[in-house]
Amino acid sequence: MTEIRFHGRFGQPVGKLVRVLGKYALGQGKNVQVFDSFAAFRPGAPMYSILRVSEQPIRVRSTNNTRPDTVVILDNSLFSVTDVTKGLKSSGKVMALGVSEEVLGDKANGFGFVPLEPIFGESANIEANFIKLLQKQDLF
Repeated sequence: MTEIRFHGRFGQPVGKLVRVLGKYALGQGKNVQVFDSFAAFRPGAPMYSILRVSEQPIRVRSTNNTRPDTVVILDNSLFSVTDVTKGLKSSGKVMALGVSEEVLGDKANGFGFVPLEPIFGESANIEANFIKLLQKQDLF
C-alpha cells in the first residue's frame, strides 16, 4: 500500500486534488481510500487529505497516526505551523513548492526531498502534472 498525505489550507484545492488522483488510481484498477481531515471550516485553517492506493484491499481505516510514504506540502507556511513529517516513513519523501530541503531542518532524518516547481511550469493541468510526478516517483 502507498500512502500519501497532502497538506494545505482550507480553501485551497487540497481535497479536490486528492479525489482526482484517487479517481485516476481507481480507473487503473487499484484499491483506493481518500480521507479529508481538518480542524475548522474557516479559510486558511491547516488541513490535510490522505490518499491510499494499493493492489490489494485496504484494511486501514484511520486518518490518525498515519504512516505516509510521501507528504506533499502545498502551502510552505505550514512548515512553521505543524509537523508535516509526523509519521513519515524513514525512507519517505517530502514534496514542497517554493522551498528547499533546508526548511526541514532537524526533521530531515534522511527523508528525500522533491521540489514541486517543475510540475507547476509544465501546463495548467495541475492534476495531470501530479499524476505524472507520482508515476515518476513510483507512487502510482
